[in-house]
Amino acid sequence: MTPPKFPPHSRPWPDVRTDMESAHEKDKPWYAPRQFKGGSYFGGEDVVRVANEAYRMYINHNALFAPDLFPSLVRYERELIDALLEMLTAPEGAGGSVTSGGTESIVVAVKTAKAWARDHRPSATAPEIVVPRAAHPAFDKATHILGIKTVRVPTSVDYRADVDAMADAINSNTIMVAGSAPSYPYGVNDPISDIGALAEEHGLWCHVDACHGGFVLPFARKLGYEIPDYDLGVSGVTSISVDVHKLGYANKGVSGLLLRDETLEMYQRFTFDRWPSGLYSTRNNTGSRSGGGVASAWAVLNYLGEEGYMRIVERILGTRDRFIEGINSIEGLEVFGTPHAYLVSFGSKVLDIYAVHDGMTDRGWNSNRIVDPEGIHLFFDYSHHDIVEQYLTDLALVTSEVRAGRITRRVGEAVYTRS
Repeated sequence: MTPPKFPPHSRPWPDVRTDMESAHEKDKPWYAPRQFKGGSYFGGEDVVRVANEAYRMYINHNALFAPDLFPSLVRYERELIDALLEMLTAPEGAGGSVTSGGTESIVVAVKTAKAWARDHRPSATAPEIVVPRAAHPAFDKATHILGIKTVRVPTSVDYRADVDAMADAINSNTIMVAGSAPSYPYGVNDPISDIGALAEEHGLWCHVDACHGGFVLPFARKLGYEIPDYDLGVSGVTSISVDVHKLGYANKGVSGLLLRDETLEMYQRFTFDRWPSGLYSTRNNTGSRSGGGVASAWAVLNYLGEEGYMRIVERILGTRDRFIEGINSIEGLEVFGTPHAYLVSFGSKVLDIYAVHDGMTDRGWNSNRIVDPEGIHLFFDYSHHDIVEQYLTDLALVTSEVRAGRITRRVGEAVYTRS
């Protein structure tokens, strides 16, 4: 194997900076209204400045040692978690912690459920979790790491979890059921109340993945949108994850893992003392981590407040609704389900939707594809408000070209990420 090349000698910062600036120019823009992927989450130039400045101030602080060295970070994390608990209607006695992102939140939730099940589900000698068809792959990553099994229900009902099929999949080894609010592929909330009732009936841990909806759904409800119950206010829900670095507009990586009962943290925590340096005890997977993320989250949360988030969500959902109306008005196209947050997928029963996707890509629109059913996947943020008509005009033109056979699909697969 050829060893990796390492710079043979250091270079002055101006030369290195020139190289970085040159490379950066070749990147696709992090903020661009012609892209509909999760490469960035834009809430306004002022919000970006607040997030970046707070991150810069704490980027070199190791949050692992915050209790001993950085009381400000302890305060920021406590106040951030308190705000998330209030936002997601947690009952008295709830708790939570900060993770590096939605994947870690889900992995830790599954790890916690596995530890909890040793006391509460002793029959589960070969633990399994049951998740809907559209649940995030982080659940499968978690079970792969933990040596347990994911049972992914193969069906959905109106792009939501098939609760009856989930019930049929439960057996003596099941320790957890889960749902999404909303799912990434369709942007539609699963019937969390029904999944919570299923968990109560069988004595299971119930996790809600609200990483995409946590900073949209509470404000959407206050704006008058009809949002099905999904959070810690739902009976039977044990834990919920919410990403602050998505539409909370913090810098990467900040997510919250919230517990209905703070005492359940005993199952979440990893503790070890059989080595020379004494007690090592952490709530989550990471050890050392930058304090920049927590500082950024706290700063943006306080800068925007409820009023600021309401304003942004109102604009995003208004943009989403204009897109949905416009897509559905184009002959042959249809939006899948009834999206509840800022994610929308659409397809066609009569046209090759991947050909439509390729045609839109050629016109400079950057989006993802989904496979079940074949469709185009969009996410909306503050930047898309002014390009709705431009996108819909191009979409109508491309659709007519596909219908006429002048645009056909190129060979390629649907890829969410390959990092």
